[in-house]
Amino acid sequence: MAVPGTAHAAVPAGGTSAPIRYAATSDCDKDPRNAARCGPWWYRTTDGKRHRLDGVARTTQPVAVSGDGRRLAYIRAKDTRLVIRDLDGRIRVSRDKAWPSRSEVDVTRVRMSYDGSLVAVDCCWAGYTEHAARVYDAATGALLSKVPGVSVREDALSFSGDGDQILVSTDDDKSGRLSVHDLNGRRTAVVVPPRLIGDNAATAALNADGRTVAVYVTGRKPKIALYDLEAGSVTATYPVPASGQKVERDPAENRIAEVDTDVRLDWTGDSTLRMVRKVGFKLVRVKVYDIDIPAGSVRLQRAYAITGTTDEAISGL
Repeated sequence: MAVPGTAHAAVPAGGTSAPIRYAATSDCDKDPRNAARCGPWWYRTTDGKRHRLDGVARTTQPVAVSGDGRRLAYIRAKDTRLVIRDLDGRIRVSRDKAWPSRSEVDVTRVRMSYDGSLVAVDCCWAGYTEHAARVYDAATGALLSKVPGVSVREDALSFSGDGDQILVSTDDDKSGRLSVHDLNGRRTAVVVPPRLIGDNAATAALNADGRTVAVYVTGRKPKIALYDLEAGSVTATYPVPASGQKVERDPAENRIAEVDTDVRLDWTGDSTLRMVRKVGFKLVRVKVYDIDIPAGSVRLQRAYAITGTTDEAISGL
């Protein structure tokens, strides 16, 4: 359960109609080989305006932005509670700490669904702590459930396209593992996919049908692969543009992978994907693509650059 927060609004009274493009914290290290956080977090809206975001904790990934840019969430520094902000200035704060142990909060991560209805907080690494992810209702700040066996170091967590299921990918064996949970935290499916999927499941998105998983396959010629959880097979692959990424061989995995590249995948409809590619270090270039699955088409929607930051949370805009 949770109670409404009482902090000041993130935007002027009456709110703003411009959604959030990204949130970031500035880099105070001028050496291009290094990066260090400097000053508070802030966020930029699609009208180009920059807004302060004070009081964010220094954790692994303390801020998340919804894919549609209408909400953001973060762990608050003073009490490690989860804060959820809307564009109109409304704020909810979780009743309890986002993570119970202050000594572990520096390795917590915040994730948000595309529509901003759900927020997840997870922490640490397998075997180090009780690492059940916490899932919150973003409209109220209430704790909905705990999903067992999720750790920042080994797992990735995302929400289905309709926001009623949770996908967890676990890299604890050669092929990885995919598990699906309902909003009560109960596991409803678990599969060990082929390596094409398992090796790339850190960037995965579950369709509203509860069975189709899209993953971004990294490499010199990146692509989107679709995997059917029930059939246990890859159903399709779609080449996607390679743009400015660096690649190198990962000796641990013995494969070619992209360097300084982050990808966000969201289902925006039953047969459409939003792909956001963030490439670079110090100078970050972002490109947003819409992928029409039936047509097999990939369309660039927009591109922009971010400079002078060391940590970014990107929406789908």
